[in-house]
Amino acid sequence: MIKVFVLFFLLVFKTPSTLYASDFIQVKAAIQISSTVSDGKYSLYQIAKIAKDSGIKAVVFADKGFMRWEYGLWPFRRLIKRTVISNSIAQYKPQRYLKDITDLESEFPHMIFIPGVDSSPFYYWRGSPFLGNLTICNWHKQLIAIGLNKPSDYNNLPVIGNQKALREGVDIFKLFPLVTLFIGLFLFNRRIYSYKDSEGKELAPYSKSLRVTGVVTVILSILFFLNNWPPFRVKFDAYHGDLESTPYQNFIDYINQKDGLVFWTHPEAENISRRGKVRIETKKYPQALLYTRDYTGFTIFPAGYKEVGRVNGIWDEVLKEYCQGRRKHPVWAIGTLAFDQQGELSKRIQVVSTVLLVNKLNKEEVIKSLREGKMYALKGKGALKFILDDFSIKDKETDRNATLGDTINLKGSHIIHIKGHFREGEDSPSLEIKLIRNGRVIRIFRENSPFDVSYEDGLVRKGKSYYRLEIRSQGLIVVTNPIFVNVM
Repeated sequence: MIKVFVLFFLLVFKTPSTLYASDFIQVKAAIQISSTVSDGKYSLYQIAKIAKDSGIKAVVFADKGFMRWEYGLWPFRRLIKRTVISNSIAQYKPQRYLKDITDLESEFPHMIFIPGVDSSPFYYWRGSPFLGNLTICNWHKQLIAIGLNKPSDYNNLPVIGNQKALREGVDIFKLFPLVTLFIGLFLFNRRIYSYKDSEGKELAPYSKSLRVTGVVTVILSILFFLNNWPPFRVKFDAYHGDLESTPYQNFIDYINQKDGLVFWTHPEAENISRRGKVRIETKKYPQALLYTRDYTGFTIFPAGYKEVGRVNGIWDEVLKEYCQGRRKHPVWAIGTLAFDQQGELSKRIQVVSTVLLVNKLNKEEVIKSLREGKMYALKGKGALKFILDDFSIKDKETDRNATLGDTINLKGSHIIHIKGHFREGEDSPSLEIKLIRNGRVIRIFRENSPFDVSYEDGLVRKGKSYYRLEIRSQGLIVVTNPIFVNVM
């Protein structure tokens, strides 16, 4: 009898807190860190070492893909131009970048390292250098792509700093200067009138005005020909104003074709600054999540919560569109560090992280977790100390379970299970747990750590809907990805 009691005690009280009902392992991940490959403060190795010392098991790098600005004066924008190039994966070479990340696996065998790229697919110019108001717009309107494993995937990124990847075929109109070149040569050789001697030699003088016109035409033709070379059409450039969602949807489609993951980053961040005489202006862009399709998700932390991730915000609107069949795929939330130069990485890791649910600790499982929404994001004091042991939905009739990112078919009422705690040795503050259904808070639980609550919801209408959690405690905020239910 004593042995039975001991066994029961071990099973109930000693089960590892990192296991969900479906035996998922919880992996703390640090996502979106730039290294010295581009504009970062630390090398790839230093980032890996700091992450290891902080208890992080998975690191997703996100160096800049192409750091290239270019402004040309009309009408010879390719000939009379100023180009600014900074460190990037393109400069470092993608094959070297991928190899360096792979090499980290031998140095840190119990960690996962995944390549990523931070991209600005588009920018456009406003104003004039002659009026002192030249402005580069939307340079910081960015997405990160994760899981591209071939150098060619990086070399062909369809971003405005990589014009070769934006070509769409030959533009025959750009060859028109060849026609005007021959016209110029013809004018240059025109005489005032035609008069030949007995041997057929032209004796009439050349027309000075036509010769001048011919010279000017030849020079301009050569300049326009050189300016138009190579004579390709491009999908877009920086001189025709704001193209709204088109360049970004083009980038998203490309990443999906390469079987990568793509996330909108800091959609609520505004960036107004200067570089020399050029003004840099990017206004916040939360509406971009409504106007684009088929992206994997967005960064709720940082700069993605107040308008997008809050209850009944843009994220909930997008999730409802998915439930209504107006989108093919759901949209997931992640927490990213967005770390490059400012501050200390070890401190940033303490306040922002994403916890992934995986079956095994390997690269494929981490990518799968990010793709399928099996994760929750944390920001604030205690981000590395809090553990959400379980958030799942159980069908009362069939005993089937679903957790983050899953969809479960139901016939009626169901049990929602929420369990979590702060690590041993930490303070046990009170928590406010909001259970959100279809963008509305349907129940608020006020609990102390550790907590274990169950809630039966029998009010869901037929069709697809979703639940998600928002948990707050003394400066900490935790946001889970949704669980979808389909009531038959």
